[in-house]
Amino acid sequence: MEFAALIIVVSAAALLGAAGLAVWYALRRWRHVGYPAYWFAVAGALLGGLGGAAVIADWGAVFSGGPVAVDEVLPYMEAVKAREPALYERIETSIIRDRADGKSAEEIRANAKALVSSYVADKIAFLSDQLTYELYATTRDILGYLEERRDYATCADVALGRFKGDLDPRLSADLVQRNDNTTLRVIDAKPQPDAVRMPAEEFAQLASNAFAQATQIIGVAPDEVETLLSGEGDPEKTCKLMKAFIDTLLAQPVGVAASALRTLAAGGAPTTPPPNSPPPPP
Repeated sequence: MEFAALIIVVSAAALLGAAGLAVWYALRRWRHVGYPAYWFAVAGALLGGLGGAAVIADWGAVFSGGPVAVDEVLPYMEAVKAREPALYERIETSIIRDRADGKSAEEIRANAKALVSSYVADKIAFLSDQLTYELYATTRDILGYLEERRDYATCADVALGRFKGDLDPRLSADLVQRNDNTTLRVIDAKPQPDAVRMPAEEFAQLASNAFAQATQIIGVAPDEVETLLSGEGDPEKTCKLMKAFIDTLLAQPVGVAASALRTLAAGGAPTTPPPNSPPPPP
């Protein structure tokens, strides 16, 4: 992050330094001003450097009570910083860039959470049985909560992995806390390269049976499933279908459900675990 910050400051200084020279040239030509050119270049560079530093240090927040510190944007930033320094640096850089672009606190938080969500999704295939099960149980309960409130569009987007923005305002305080705690446990977890995944053929059969049961539970015609999974169908039906599908998988014994869910999460993902340095204690 320090290197990115240095680039921002130097670039701003160079840009305004050049602008200062342009001002000097214009004044010299049209107003016959005799001040040395380097005065204008230095003044512009100083202004640019101070401006860049203001963006990096978030001076506006000091005077306006605006954005909180980087480590407070998400409730698990300290854990990310300790366990996943590379992820922390990506989040920190994203926050700095978004603030420089004038984005709202909500947009900044949503973009930071998107990076964490991507990290969690990549790590699912290497989690323990119990944590994998609990992660999807939390997702199932989030879908159920959104369904109860008839927020079908959000529910469908979450279920299909295409929701954009900050989900927390749409959830109960208990669900927000539970989701944050589960995410924190994923961050703290040491990857398990030997975590069992259900073979593709076995998973295909299990998924087919699960969707068949789900369609019967919610009254959706089997030939609608493909359309709903593509995101082109009725959001209410998609929401209910995916919740029922996950319910059916979670009805299996924990070990069976976890191996199936790892296969589901890994579809096309690398077969090597993501780095986790420094590793948490066993």
